[in-house]
Amino acid sequence: MSNILLFIASTIYALILNTPAGRRFVDDYTAVSVILGVLLVLLSLRRSVPGHHLRRVAIAFAVAGSPLVLRSTLNRARGLKNAAHPVFSA
Repeated sequence: MSNILLFIASTIYALILNTPAGRRFVDDYTAVSVILGVLLVLLSLRRSVPGHHLRRVAIAFAVAGSPLVLRSTLNRARGLKNAAHPVFSA
């Protein structure tokens, strides 16, 4: 996917996320919305980056993002979306 197509796809994704349903989705599933954005970039690179390198990058994103997704999931499960004492608070 060329950079122009990536820009168009990302713009469409941003417009979707800016709809009322998209805003609710981002509010409720921020980590998932970020993961989808990262996947869009990784998919755009599949023709220009060798597969083994792309897999390493995808694994690195998954490893780095897992604690963030876990934190978000635990906070959501505990009903602490905007609470003063979220999981892993600083």
